[in-house]
Amino acid sequence: MGVLNVIKGKWDGKVGQLVGAKWKNLATLRAYAKPSNPNTEKQQTVRTVFKDMTSFTSLFTDMIKYLTSLDTRGQSVRNAILKINKAQVDAGTFNKATLLVNKGGLPNVTGFTVGTVTAGSAFDCTFTAPVATNITSKARIVVVAVDGENKIAGVGDALLSTGTVNVNISPVAGGTLDIYYWIIDYRGSSRVGSYSGYTSKEV
Repeated sequence: MGVLNVIKGKWDGKVGQLVGAKWKNLATLRAYAKPSNPNTEKQQTVRTVFKDMTSFTSLFTDMIKYLTSLDTRGQSVRNAILKINKAQVDAGTFNKATLLVNKGGLPNVTGFTVGTVTAGSAFDCTFTAPVATNITSKARIVVVAVDGENKIAGVGDALLSTGTVNVNISPVAGGTLDIYYWIIDYRGSSRVGSYSGYTSKEV
């Protein structure tokens, strides 16, 4: 039901075929338009990708709350990841290999290698740290391993200068780990990072 405010000379809500609403601090009046049905085939595809991506990323986002350089002001880490992967959602295709988990202007590590992975045990990764003037001695490498089928994930982080990092996870035999890695560094109370890299490993 619409409400008429005589003093302000406006109304809010629907009256007959007219709708009163606020737009950019202005009182507006427009013709009522019946909402279209958003349940199209394209919309169903987008919702499926959104659901799959949300389910996958929620396995580890709580673990990297303090290990990400994404802008999480006013939003969760999961929503920040969904935001930077909007192209996948819009395209209707969830691709774990091209999923971005972090992004930033720092160079990433090279020669990233996953060591032997056995069921039920944590594993090590080795890498070569980049030489760059914008990376400090506080810089760390972050590694996330995810088994979406078995709904498990694990995280490891270590000083970049060590050249190795242990990932705390208990892999399931026969599973596949999707592994993401990136650099995070500190500028006072803020964090900067690199784009995440990707590899996978059979257990």
